[in-house]
Amino acid sequence: MARRWWAGLLVLGLMGCAGSTPTKQAAPRRTTTSAPSSTTSTTRPAPKLEWKACDAGECATLTVPEDYSKPNGATINLAVARASKAKDGERIGSLLVNPGGPGASGVDIAGYISSGLPRSVTDRFDVVGWDPRGTGASSPVDCGDHLDYLFDVDTAPDDPAELGALENAAHRFVDGCMAGSGELLRHISSVDTARDLDRLRAALGDEQLTYLGLSYGTYIGGLYATMFPGRVRALVLDGAVDPELPLADVAIQQAKGFGDGLDAFFTWCRTHTDCRFHHDGDPAAAYDALARRIDARPITSAGRVFGPTQLDVAVAAFLYSGADAYKQLADALRDLERGVIGPLVVSFDEYMGRKGETYDAEWPAFIAISCADGPNLALPEMEAAQQRAAVEAPRFGPGNIGLGFQCSYWPYPPTRTGPFTMAAPTAAPIVVVGTTGDPVTPLSWAQGLARQLGSARLVTVAGTAHTASLNGNGCLDGILVRYLVDLDPPKSGTTCG
Repeated sequence: MARRWWAGLLVLGLMGCAGSTPTKQAAPRRTTTSAPSSTTSTTRPAPKLEWKACDAGECATLTVPEDYSKPNGATINLAVARASKAKDGERIGSLLVNPGGPGASGVDIAGYISSGLPRSVTDRFDVVGWDPRGTGASSPVDCGDHLDYLFDVDTAPDDPAELGALENAAHRFVDGCMAGSGELLRHISSVDTARDLDRLRAALGDEQLTYLGLSYGTYIGGLYATMFPGRVRALVLDGAVDPELPLADVAIQQAKGFGDGLDAFFTWCRTHTDCRFHHDGDPAAAYDALARRIDARPITSAGRVFGPTQLDVAVAAFLYSGADAYKQLADALRDLERGVIGPLVVSFDEYMGRKGETYDAEWPAFIAISCADGPNLALPEMEAAQQRAAVEAPRFGPGNIGLGFQCSYWPYPPTRTGPFTMAAPTAAPIVVVGTTGDPVTPLSWAQGLARQLGSARLVTVAGTAHTASLNGNGCLDGILVRYLVDLDPPKSGTTCG
């Protein structure tokens, strides 16, 4: 399996296969938030970008204020990559892309997105990605890189001792973030990123924004449209996050989505006798027995611990790809029954960015930005949410919530404290894409976001994977070409098989 990218808020998120990714840029140096309230900028105009050849195509650096309330104060340098250029004489502008997260690198993934888009789009637009502040090569959050302690505890605790261990691990992580990043943690919210996106648009010379946001990238896009409605040309938001939902509902509904994805795998395995996890037609019972066994006694092999948290994460990673990964998942579960953890460890490591004994900065950025965005629940609320999740989404719910206990200790107030309704009275209708069997961002979230965005047009795609825009669906590709190139949006309620 390839390395995944994230689908955010306080949830288990990874997005479809990212394939091979180019070498990261060296991290630009950082020199020495609140909810959106203004669509105007008090900062100096963004200078034009100076492009240089790099592994990602062409790379540049954009300097932005660390704190937009202090436009002449400290700055952050954002890494930017132009993965492909439009044909001479046919260029409309730039298509900015965000692959999700929070925490994923837009620089690393811009080439993959460009290669997955219809040629009729990439012939007309430069495809540009960037590393949002706090991620990748844009002043990445530093919370330490030895993070096994976060996942060796049970994020779905069964007793007070396991709950205490989970809380201690969460507190330790926050202490590491404060020691490594300190003041930067105040300025990495998605509100800050939306303002950065507007400066990047201006630096590219585009009067209005053309944008493709995947998964958590839909939150950035919707936030941008809410803050800068007059600067929207065309936005495609695929695999939507619904910010109007209460936080516990988000985590539980996503866990239900993973559960539905796992049920779809069981159905496939039950009806395919060559499935290595067939178990005489009852793979669901076999999985539950295996999960109970791992919960009671984690496997330790070659110094690695493989317990209930690693199992949840590793299995969820397979589910992102839907039916395409069913055979691999069946093989990995059969191996685990025999005590062989290798395939599932590989899945966990690729998802979490673990190499050797250290982790890259994506998971710390995911947590830190999620906590900066909010809303954040106090520990008693988190524990109550876990108890509810154990009833409504028993396979993934409690562990999904447990992965976000760090936000209960976060030292800075979040940008929002409750559900948030986006309002984007844009002249151009926004296109929201949802997939019927998306295991990560349920179709109901796309429906909810489309309602919030007023004139948005909802496109529903039949499928089992997370997001649809890069999967070669001819119907959706045609919609994207007509919308992005010709500004001809689909009718709301359009479906693609």
